[in-house]
Amino acid sequence: MTTIDPTERIDLTGLWAGFGFQAGHMFTPEGHHLEVQDMVWWSLTSNIAREWRQMMEEARPRPLRSAVTAKAHSATNSSVICLRDALRKRRERRLGASDPGPAAEPSNVVHMRRGPKPVKRG
Repeated sequence: MTTIDPTERIDLTGLWAGFGFQAGHMFTPEGHHLEVQDMVWWSLTSNIAREWRQMMEEARPRPLRSAVTAKAHSATNSSVICLRDALRKRRERRLGASDPGPAAEPSNVVHMRRGPKPVKRG
């Protein structure tokens, strides 16, 4: 039976290369030590990353059916998308409205500012 000394450094391999354990702490390839309480947010972080990948995949242009059209399309578009534009287009489709642009009339919204209170009479 093998015994593990908790003070001895244990390096992980494979996809976890660079990570390891030493003295009851996990460490990263950058040399950061992780406490147990630091690891409770991994599930949330993983879920956020998965949602981000799905959102980016949905925003990526769909492949075209025609080979000639696909070549012309790939020459003009890259696989990198601008998140701001993708989210704006999705919001426009959902709401059925577009950004008013610079030629739009100014808003009639009154911005409240702190300052001296007006004198009340009466």
